[in-house]
Formats: sequence, C-alpha cells, structure tokens
Amino acid sequence: MKFSISLMALALSVCSASASDFDKVLNTVVSNNMALKYADAENQAAIASLKSENTLDAPEIGFESLWGAKGIGDKRNFSISQGFDWPGVYAARREAIRKSQTAMQYLQESAMIEARQEVRLLLIDIIYTKQRIAATEKICDGLASLQKTFKKAVDEGNETKLDYNKSVIGKIAAERELKTLRGEYAAMLASLRALNGGKEVEDLVASVGDAYPEVNLASLRPDVENLRAKDPAIAAMKADAEVQKSLLKVEKRSLLPGFTLGYSHEWEMGDRFNGFSVAVSLPFITGNKKVKAARLQAGAAEMQQEMELIRLSAAMSGDYEKALQYRELLDQYEDVMNDNSDFELLKKAFDGGQINFLTYMQELNYFLAARRDFLETLYNYNCAVARLQRYN
Repeated sequence: MKFSISLMALALSVCSASASDFDKVLNTVVSNNMALKYADAENQAAIASLKSENTLDAPEIGFESLWGAKGIGDKRNFSISQGFDWPGVYAARREAIRKSQTAMQYLQESAMIEARQEVRLLLIDIIYTKQRIAATEKICDGLASLQKTFKKAVDEGNETKLDYNKSVIGKIAAERELKTLRGEYAAMLASLRALNGGKEVEDLVASVGDAYPEVNLASLRPDVENLRAKDPAIAAMKADAEVQKSLLKVEKRSLLPGFTLGYSHEWEMGDRFNGFSVAVSLPFITGNKKVKAARLQAGAAEMQQEMELIRLSAAMSGDYEKALQYRELLDQYEDVMNDNSDFELLKKAFDGGQINFLTYMQELNYFLAARRDFLETLYNYNCAVARLQRYN
C-alpha cells in the first residue's frame, strides 16, 4: 500500500536570519515599554522628594490672647520663628542627592538592559514555538493523509480496522500537541504585547520571521575583568555605596545642635514689648542609633556590589560554556538534519511491505523525536547567546 505523506518533506535547517530585523523589533518593543517609563518617572519623583527634604522648615507663626480678671487688662502675644539644622547638614544632603541622581541614572540604564534581555529572550521563545508549530503542522498533515489512506484500504478490505484506529490515535495525539503549542504561542504574543506598551505585535513578529538571528559567538566571550566598569547595575551599586556614605555624613552632622530663632511682640496692660527668642535642639541625645544604622547600610551596599559582580561573572561564563557545548552538538546534528533520506527509506520500506504499520510508526517517531531534540538544542544555544548579548 502506497500513500503520500507531507512530513516526508520536513526539513529543519540550522540557518539563521539577519540580525537587523530582529534588532529593529527589539528596539521598537523596548522603546514602547511602559515599565521603563514608569521607572524613570519614579526615579525623578524620588529625587524631587529628596530635594524637598533639604529645605528649611516652614516658619511658625503664633498668636496668644489672655483675658485678665477683675479689670487687670488683657494680654496678647504675636510671634514668628524659624528653625534650621546645623548648617553643614544641608551641604551633606546636597552631596547625597547628587550621588543619588548618579545612582538612579545607572539604575535606569540597568533597567534598560534587563528590559532588552527580557524582550530578546521572549522573541527567541516565539521563534522556537513557531518552528515547533511548523513542524507539528507538517506531521498533522502527513498523519491526516495516512488516515485517509488507511480508511480507503479498510473499506476495500486491504487493511485491518486496528491499523486504521492506530492512525486515528496518532493523528489525535499530534493535533493535541499542535493545539498546546498554539496556546503557548498566543500567550507569548500577549506577553510581548504587554512589553510593547499594549500595542499590537503581529506585524513585529512577522518581521522577525521563524529563524534565529545570526550572531558571532566568539565576539561574545565575557570579559570578566571589565564587568565592573561595563555593567550599569554594578555601577549603580557602587554609586549607592557612595550615597550611603554621604547619608552617614548627614546623620553624623545631624547630631550637631539645631537652632530656632524668633521674633516676638507682646501687649500687656497697655504696654508693648518687642524681643527675640533663641532655642537649641540637642539631637545627639537620641540620634546615635541612626548613625549606627547608616554606617551598617553603607557597609552592606559595598558587599552587595561585590556579590553582584561575582554572580554576574559566573552567570556569563556559564552561558558562554553552555553555548560552546550546544554549538558543538549543532555541528554534529547539521548533516543529519538536512538529510531527509531516512524518511524516504522508511516510506519505501513500508510501501514495499518490508515493515508493518506498528514498526513504521515506531521508526517514524524515533526520527521525529531526533528532530525535536535538534530544535531544542538550537533553542538552548540561542537562549545562551541571547543572555551573552546583555550589553548589545
């Protein structure tokens, strides 16, 4: 019995697409990302809040009126006063604010890098899912053709109903897998739409295509020695450590006395009095714990910087080694994956009656599983490469 099955023409290539279209889509989605815009606005609000705290308190105005008994006369008092910290506190706060602005700029750059990484990996996921859908669609088409052929053969008495039922079950399993993949693909598009500021992404995904962007792996070898200078997350932590040192200086200077100066005008029994008032606050009595907390925070910020540097170095070195291993596997796969003779030979053996339907399906599933493994290896390779493109 002979039949035509489209999955025999299934060819999965290792070829890559141009990186330019991929990068254009990446840049478009990142530019529309609302989370980045929100983070920038939040940083600006934080700086404005810090600046507002480094101003003098509002002046206090007071009025007092007392009524005397038995005709003694009334007494009234009007006063205005202004309180302020030790003068050096304001300079220390200005320094902390300036360093906070630098830290937040680095944080914004780091957020941009993380956003690009998130979008890049999501696009890689989308390409992988598109490839799996295309392969599964061909399998479904082939099994549908096989089912029709068996149905006709059963009606003519040339095949058993058992083999026909097997072909139906195989087609149902493939269609179930296809529906699952399409559901995953729809969820990925929804995630990309959210990252794109809610704008539609179908045209963007179409322009990306179904092949991974071509990237030179050797150019992505991580330079661990330069990570400290290159990565804005590390720079932000370093700047934050400087901020904490400045805040420690603020707390130390805040222990120095604060002052309140005022003017007072008083009416009493027909006489008027004018004068001034001076008050001194003594924050060092209760402020030592704040200084200790600020000192500990400054030390923690420096340790966090070193921890992040170690984590990032290990992650990038690990991804590079993974990419090398996956690349080696892909080179071994390439000749086999571009050769469809296995499917053709299997088809001829079945058509010639050398193998039965059960053996045919077992062998067919073996070769299809190998192609799925190839697709997964190709996907894992491109995920590792995408993570290495952290600064691209």
